[in-house]
Amino acid sequence: MLPRTEEVMGGQGDWDKASWRKSRRSGSDGAGGCVSLAVSASYGAIRDSRNPCRTTIVLPKTVLRRMLDDIKNGAFDLR
Repeated sequence: MLPRTEEVMGGQGDWDKASWRKSRRSGSDGAGGCVSLAVSASYGAIRDSRNPCRTTIVLPKTVLRRMLDDIKNGAFDLR
């Protein structure tokens, strides 16, 4: 069972109030792939920078770190 937003944000409300960072690799060439990341004490959230009102993926920080490491190491590259 996933925690409620209030539990994830430590009572701060929803992820709209979080401090979002855009990936440096998102690019500005119009090819898409714009990603933003925000973190709370125990969770991280990922969303589409161009459509921030759409779905936000919330993961425990340990899972998010593992996923980001896999991305950096090419585990999801389409070759």
